[in-house]
Amino acid sequence: MRKILIVTLSILLSASASFSKSVADYVDLFICTAGDNGQLDPAACVPFGMVKLGPDTNPQNHSGYDFNAKEITGFSHNRIGGVGCNGAGGNLRFLPGIGNMNIQGTPLKKETEKASPCYYSVEFSNNIIAELTATNQTGIHKYTYPETDEAFVIVDIGSSFAELVSSSYEPISAQEFNVTVSAKNVCNRGQYTVHYHVWSNKKLNLAKQEGNKLYFEFETKPKKETLFYVTTSTISTGHAKAEWENVTKNTTFEQARQSGYNQWEDLLSRIIVEGKEEYKTLFYTHLYHIFLNPVKTENYLKEFKATDGKVYKSDHYDHYDSWSMWDNFRNKFSLYSLIIPDISSDVAYSLIDLYKYGKYPWSGNNEPVPTVRTEHTIITLLDLYQRGIDFKVDNQTYRKMAEEIETIQSHSPDQKLEQSYDFWALAKFADLTGRADDSRRYMQKSQEYKKIWKEKFLPITEKSDIMHGDGLYEGTLWQYRWHVQFDVDGIIEMIGSKEKYTEQLEFFLDNHLYNHGNQPDIHVPFMFNFGTKPWLTQKWTNKILTKSMIQYYGTHDKWPEPYRGRIYKAEPAGYFPEMDDDEGTMSGWYVLASMGFYPVLVGEPVFQLSTPIFEKITIRLPHNKKFTIEVKGLSDQNFYINTVELNGQPFSKSNISHKDIIDGGTLTFNVSDTPNKKFGR
Repeated sequence: MRKILIVTLSILLSASASFSKSVADYVDLFICTAGDNGQLDPAACVPFGMVKLGPDTNPQNHSGYDFNAKEITGFSHNRIGGVGCNGAGGNLRFLPGIGNMNIQGTPLKKETEKASPCYYSVEFSNNIIAELTATNQTGIHKYTYPETDEAFVIVDIGSSFAELVSSSYEPISAQEFNVTVSAKNVCNRGQYTVHYHVWSNKKLNLAKQEGNKLYFEFETKPKKETLFYVTTSTISTGHAKAEWENVTKNTTFEQARQSGYNQWEDLLSRIIVEGKEEYKTLFYTHLYHIFLNPVKTENYLKEFKATDGKVYKSDHYDHYDSWSMWDNFRNKFSLYSLIIPDISSDVAYSLIDLYKYGKYPWSGNNEPVPTVRTEHTIITLLDLYQRGIDFKVDNQTYRKMAEEIETIQSHSPDQKLEQSYDFWALAKFADLTGRADDSRRYMQKSQEYKKIWKEKFLPITEKSDIMHGDGLYEGTLWQYRWHVQFDVDGIIEMIGSKEKYTEQLEFFLDNHLYNHGNQPDIHVPFMFNFGTKPWLTQKWTNKILTKSMIQYYGTHDKWPEPYRGRIYKAEPAGYFPEMDDDEGTMSGWYVLASMGFYPVLVGEPVFQLSTPIFEKITIRLPHNKKFTIEVKGLSDQNFYINTVELNGQPFSKSNISHKDIIDGGTLTFNVSDTPNKKFGR
């Protein structure tokens, strides 16, 4: 079974050649955790970990935690970050205490709060020190109490960010109990059920139970650790206990913490960047964010619960769940294909499992873990396939994809554009798998967007800048009109010429109609590469990455006064207001754009080029290959491309193929403060 490998000495030595500290030490888990500026959290977890054990605060945020809060209500075991509504998860919340049990939360000593990959710690005002770490399926709590005869812990089996459906408690012994929780998913769409087995190194006395809250007393000594191992399963509490007994039981807190850190170090060090310290912090923090989801849900026997509520076995792949595809399809899986092709194959087979066992546009009622949405899975599978990821789409899956696409809603203009993109992807799949008639039919259907585009998007009127105008989901006609990546030539033809297309892109960005706070138009800065002024892609991507911007739009409204400032900041308010991370989508934009390439047309194995913000980037590839990007002459003002060489040979295109990267080699940018207006034309 393929797993993320523990970091080796050679990797550490390679990283230390360019770093005074490990790459994982650049991850700042508090970035994007304050207010509505990212909606993330500092939970302890391993890459793709099913358990995300972290603090919940009062007031809480979408992921349960707000950096600005002064009180912690406890530590819960699962969450989805940066997805809007109330998030999902926050189940089985533990709150340690002393003396008075009638508390809802405890003030924290903010200066003691620390977090790093796979670790979180804080000291409370009552001098209890809490430390958290995790494996894939077990959260480990370590509480150190001061001298007291009144130690207790409150276990809330009914805690949940979205609506609670049901919860149950089953005592096993003085040191063990089981819990099962069912709750609604993000925006209260569908529901999931999780099972927990809890073991403590202390004998627990159930002092009282009030509703869903259990109050356990126990004896403790000063500076002696109180441990809770909380193992989760998608199948049953029996499976959760078996997971603890066979996988986690003999793992110490420090072993779990070090193993998790090593896994993060290995994964993050697959890309080494050299440049400004602030940019490295932002880069590795956002690279970390893109590996939080999906989550690996199979147990040690390779069993998993599917979306039909039944249990299956994954033989040749690791099974993943927890999807936010409407957001994620836009960028991060294209990067997965480069640096973790083995996990990309697992992701592909796990997405195919949705077609086998039950795929819903949002969430079904038998989800194994918190999840969000599954639209545009076809596009993602096509992109992975085109980038050489190893998986097969059988006839049954293909038929299910074809059935799904016919049922996609296309009532509003934006839905029609999105459905057409899916038709395009299925047409490409049909072509690649020898279904010529299907390919022609679906490609023809993908062109049906032109009728609504000519009617709603081609004319520029005062209605073009109205949020939710014409029933749009999240955005304006201006922002959605560019969501035709699969047929840029088609919209250029409808606009009239490449020159007019470029002029309208310029107007869109110059007049602050662009919204980086939501997904529909985040590829637009790279679309100048398809027009007559590719250097404007270099200008605008650099500005979004490093300089002050004006933004007028939240998720649902246009603000009377704009936000002015950096979009990506190395601070708790890491994004501008209402810009949520959407499970690594906005982080994925930063990571890819900062390296100088981006997959505008997801579904084709090509990246559009811009200027990196690092002097040197080394991408570790499979089979001991590497791809190096060098930027000569880079500064705050020097970001325009003059010339490019690939492996020492002149390179004049404004895009690069996936194959050129995975073959290994060196891409060299020569930059200055003046654009070369011939490059990329």
